[in-house]
Amino acid sequence: MADDKPGAAVSAHDLVELLTAIETTAGTVYGRHGLPQRPGHYRRRADGGAWEALGDTLSPAEKWALIEAGADGERWRYCAYEGLGAHSDIPAVRQASAILAACQGLRQRLADRAIISAQDLADSIRLGEAWRRLAENASFGEPGAAALHFLPPDES
Repeated sequence: MADDKPGAAVSAHDLVELLTAIETTAGTVYGRHGLPQRPGHYRRRADGGAWEALGDTLSPAEKWALIEAGADGERWRYCAYEGLGAHSDIPAVRQASAILAACQGLRQRLADRAIISAQDLADSIRLGEAWRRLAENASFGEPGAAALHFLPPDES
């Protein structure tokens, strides 16, 4: 990445590396809660179960055909990677999902070579803060991390 000195040039490659680091943190949270850790499109039975990757080799038309092929009476839910945790009961998973969606939006803006707006800059600052909080919270659940133990005042 570019120097951290004020005025140092930052390239699009540097931004993509940073987005990748942010997505990795969010993916780690997904993984700890049983969700896939790889971008892509997924499906699962409507009554629950694990998310299944649809495959990177399917064309959009083939994915759409899968959605329409519910003739066997089985109902499926379909979702992009970013949205897998959006409705979770676990706040960290919902936060990871929101972070992944924000990263996806910024990646698209970079790919389109769109002019960065004041809103994009504000979103980026919020994304950085959300990433910091998620990373701090995620470190508590790492193997080997000291667990917090609360004792009554007379046992301390």
